[in-house]
Amino acid sequence: MIEHQDVIDFSNLPQSKGIGTGTRWILAVGIVMIFCIGGLTVGFAYWGHMWPSDHTLRMDLGNLSK
Repeated sequence: MIEHQDVIDFSNLPQSKGIGTGTRWILAVGIVMIFCIGGLTVGFAYWGHMWPSDHTLRMDLGNLSK
């Protein structure tokens, strides 16, 4: 005959081994890429803008290579 256990013991639950090595590498590369893209955005922000404003009011829009 099959005996059934009426009381289930939950005292030995499986424990997590933490974050895997591959996940840590992906996270680190992602954070570095975020800062690289932010740096490029700040670094190239001047491109295509003309300052000071006294030059921009008299700029010939037909010839933007000056």
